[in-house]
Amino acid sequence: MEPDRSGHETGSEVAAGRRGTRHRSGAATTLNPLRDRSELERVRGRLLGIGYRVTGTWADAEESADEALARLVALDAAPDNPEAWLTTVTTRLCLDRLRRRRREAYTGAWLPEPVDTALLPEDAAERRDDLRIAVLLAYEQLGPTERAAFVLREAYELPYAQIAEILEAAVPTVRQWVSRARHRLDTDLRPPERAPDDLIGRLVEAVMAGDLDATVAALTADVRVVSDSDGKVNAARRDIVGARKTAYFLVKATELADGMIAPVDINGETALVVVSRGVLRIGQVGVTDGRVARVWFHSNPDKLTRVKLPEGVRPSD
Repeated sequence: MEPDRSGHETGSEVAAGRRGTRHRSGAATTLNPLRDRSELERVRGRLLGIGYRVTGTWADAEESADEALARLVALDAAPDNPEAWLTTVTTRLCLDRLRRRRREAYTGAWLPEPVDTALLPEDAAERRDDLRIAVLLAYEQLGPTERAAFVLREAYELPYAQIAEILEAAVPTVRQWVSRARHRLDTDLRPPERAPDDLIGRLVEAVMAGDLDATVAALTADVRVVSDSDGKVNAARRDIVGARKTAYFLVKATELADGMIAPVDINGETALVVVSRGVLRIGQVGVTDGRVARVWFHSNPDKLTRVKLPEGVRPSD
């Protein structure tokens, strides 16, 4: 059988979605998720939530979800459980994209794509904490199948047997992946906490006042600034580490921004839009023990298309 574009045999994908069920013909009349618009949007939202958690890139999630839906429409025989079939195909397509992305060259640090909280589908918005950039970045340290298994189990509570079918693995192996991922995310990969608004306010106040000491006081000693630009705009290609260096960097960056700073709601938490020398950046922070431990700057314009900018804040053409 010819392999499809996802790298899996189409027949095996179909079989994985139908295994243990009766088959029916006449796709146009049996694919229930496509017959009602609200149901279609719900199912697509669920697929987007899976895809975004697995890849960390909204574009990959959209492409995978839409390709899976298109394949469903094209089937000659509909699966009895279209949503399970779609979950299988979307997950496999996302894994293909994740593996391919990890082989591609990228200039400087890579960060997950920020998404305006209002754009998240209802399915994803209900579990916003695991959509924080800090969490998605921690997922990047997991192996692809380990990551997918953890997402499907923890975010969607799928049975281990179903996850095993999706990932074409043994149930004990899937259990081990999930357990190992959970342990790592609770220990060495534990992401920084969500930053409370009052801490963000104090940091911004100190930075905008040019007060280095007050800025340093809001940071951990080993704070790290990470910038993602892929070389498309001017940005630090190496992480900035340490409270004093970070404070100086933030103060100078704010001076160059000339007051073009405004809050936005990204991935369920407060972020800051900064326009400096005509370049748009989205800044986010993560907290450890009550102080800022990470500062992430999203600068790659290709990954800022799903952020709704505040009125009057625009990068230069």
